[in-house]
Amino acid sequence: MLISKGALGVTTQMHSSSRALSTLSSSNYFSKTRSTHPNKTSQARNIVGLVDAIDKRVYRWAKGVMPPISQTEQIALGSGTIGFDRDIFTGSPSLQHLVDTYEPKLSPEEEVFINEKVDKLCSLLNDHDVSMSKDFTKEAWDYMRSERFFGMKIPKEWGGLGFSTHAVSQVLAKLATHCFDANATVAVPNSLGPGELLARYGTVEQKEYFMPRLADGTLIPCFGLTGPHSGSDATSLIGSSCVVEKRDGELGVRASFNKRYITLAPIAGVVGLGLNLSDPEGLLGEKGSEGFTVALLE
Repeated sequence: MLISKGALGVTTQMHSSSRALSTLSSSNYFSKTRSTHPNKTSQARNIVGLVDAIDKRVYRWAKGVMPPISQTEQIALGSGTIGFDRDIFTGSPSLQHLVDTYEPKLSPEEEVFINEKVDKLCSLLNDHDVSMSKDFTKEAWDYMRSERFFGMKIPKEWGGLGFSTHAVSQVLAKLATHCFDANATVAVPNSLGPGELLARYGTVEQKEYFMPRLADGTLIPCFGLTGPHSGSDATSLIGSSCVVEKRDGELGVRASFNKRYITLAPIAGVVGLGLNLSDPEGLLGEKGSEGFTVALLE
């Protein structure tokens, strides 16, 4: 009912002008109808009022059974920007507007990388052999490391390539046409890896240690989010938690976790762990807050 009511609201707004014209052209008809069938008009109003009352009760019931939104979810909902998805949810998507608004382009450096480096990597891979051996050749591994395939999103000042998201997407699309395992292997460090998080929020000490090693493939990262009881839901990390503690005057966390189905885990040198942080003694103060937390385990 809630959905149908919202849809009717949109329709009313979109066709308000046409409805106004219709009302003007047939006002006499409606006046006659009202005088002739007053009971039907009253019944229609009663039905609308009943539907509205039912909608409100259903909403209150649904609100009561839904889990509360956590602070982490509130932050996530308030982050980012609204793009083409806004047009979709308003019911008026425009392909022309999408074309006029977004014009993804590759830089000359990105084009060379895709046309030369990616093609070279594809020539080193045989999808059937990779599937049978469950691994790449040493030559392929060394090439991905030396050409910074694992550091495409890491800024150049830290040894990465500093590519745009569009360029990374094009690289992955081309690799997927030749070897899907290569696509996933390159995708994880450039999407789920901690490089971007460190670049934006890491301390100087963390950046100096991790960023160069992530860029050249010395440390291949994986993201430990999925658990046996909560799947990949970052807001429901059952069995994966950490508690803030203070030992010998030093602040730290005690973590316990159970993860599975983690891509690249067998070869990873650093794991980004998704944990639910709690601070029962209030030791963090203004340095942080409870909720979803990512910890790096080397």
